[in-house]
Amino acid sequence: MDWVAQHLQLIIAVAGAIAWWLNQRKQEAEGAAEPSEEPTFQDPELAERTRRIREEIQRKIEHRRRDVALAPPSTQSEPAELSPAMREVVLRPPSTPLPSRAARAHLEVQRTAEILEQQASLAEQLRQAQEMNAATLRRRQYETEVASKEEAAAVAVRSALGDDLRNPAALRRAFILREVLGPPLGVRQEIR
Repeated sequence: MDWVAQHLQLIIAVAGAIAWWLNQRKQEAEGAAEPSEEPTFQDPELAERTRRIREEIQRKIEHRRRDVALAPPSTQSEPAELSPAMREVVLRPPSTPLPSRAARAHLEVQRTAEILEQQASLAEQLRQAQEMNAATLRRRQYETEVASKEEAAAVAVRSALGDDLRNPAALRRAFILREVLGPPLGVRQEIR
């Protein structure tokens, strides 16, 4: 036991070397079993498009490593979501010098003004949406009130009619009124 305590560093180093060797063998076995990284495509058009995308990515990585600002490809149009001031900064060719401090301050002021204008339009849209929501709520309340009043009136009419039909004198009166006020006998059609 004393030997193990005295040579603990040696035991840890040997165990680490064995673990590293086993790990290397495992990775070699997995490497032989894995297919190549380059996928094969059945569709040649898809393979060509994938190749072009990879080349474009590699080109962009190389440019970024050299800290060169990229100009957008000529086939693409300018992004619509960028403000004019931002387009000037983003789409500036790499050979042109950086704008002066005053020009940068002016661009920042323009950008701030555009952001404030956009926020104002969004606030106006929010106000309109809240007004529409309030109008919808008022309309719903009105319709609920009208429906409840109509329902109450219908219940009252049904109960009054039910009471009238239960009373023999009122039932006789209803038949007489139908004969007098209804269509003439010659015009009535038979119900079969």
